[in-house]
Amino acid sequence: MKRTILTSIMILLTTAQFFGQTVKLTKTEKEQVINTLIEKLNDNYIFLDVAQKASKNIKALQKKGGYDQIDEPAKLAKLLTEQLREVVHDKHLNLWYSPKKPFAPTSPQAQEESFMRQMKRANLGLPKIDILEGNVGYLKIEGFGPVNKVGETCSGAMMFLANTDALIIDLRNNQGGEPDLVQYLASYFFDDKPVLINSLYYRKKNKTDEYWTVPVKGSKYIDKPVFILINNSTFSAGEELAYDLKTQHKAVLVGETTGGGANDGEVFELGNGFFAFIPTGKAINPITNTNWEGTGVEPNVAVSATKALTTAHQMALKAVMEKMPEQEKPFYAKALANIKE
Repeated sequence: MKRTILTSIMILLTTAQFFGQTVKLTKTEKEQVINTLIEKLNDNYIFLDVAQKASKNIKALQKKGGYDQIDEPAKLAKLLTEQLREVVHDKHLNLWYSPKKPFAPTSPQAQEESFMRQMKRANLGLPKIDILEGNVGYLKIEGFGPVNKVGETCSGAMMFLANTDALIIDLRNNQGGEPDLVQYLASYFFDDKPVLINSLYYRKKNKTDEYWTVPVKGSKYIDKPVFILINNSTFSAGEELAYDLKTQHKAVLVGETTGGGANDGEVFELGNGFFAFIPTGKAINPITNTNWEGTGVEPNVAVSATKALTTAHQMALKAVMEKMPEQEKPFYAKALANIKE
């Protein structure tokens, strides 16, 4: 789940840097990349048996000359990604080519600065906040940045929405990011007693990181209807927030089954300008003792992504209206009547 957004931005930046240039790989360079990939995969991928199976497949193709006719870096990266995923079935696993240039942001600090500039253009991943008709809050989240950079904006959004009667969190097309911010945002929907919402187990370290709810700024959003919008492009940390709140019965999910990427990971350099994002950890939900890897998170209410917001808005108003005194129900009934299909 971690760094999915940053990895995507790095790919876009580095792709732009060599676009239009002709780069040809030698046989030796290809062998070095493939051998290093196999080494990194076996050393770090969360499931050793799967890594070994995928590596065996790549070695067999290499021995048969399956890569002899490929000398373009982007094509090799794409082919290796596809072949690995055929065995591993892990959508986080990804290779790309990133030639080093003098103007490329190669240091961790420069990469982080580039990442934050991209994030700020979308208000740090929270591009839209609104109060819909009938006093229903709406929060759009496109990605989860580092909590030390985005936490304050997240708190500001939740404080703005604190007086709404119901909340809709829009995670459609959310491609993930940092589990720490998922942990922080999820904490707004629990009382002050710490609750375990997710764990990440790492094979190489034989270590489990637990994610418990934490103190947050402003008032909590408890005992009010919460709806989360999802679609098949909701991925990684976006899926985690939906899965965490669904399993804890804190939110109703509306939309389509998500993409199915639950494994955490990191970027590894393969040499000769190649990099790979390799999943190194797996999520373990404390309620289900499993996760959504390969299956996606299923909605409570299945509708098309285009109808998800309208459906959730209607459901929110009906849920609020049921709890209100008779004299206040006309306000919500009027809002419900005004919602256009």
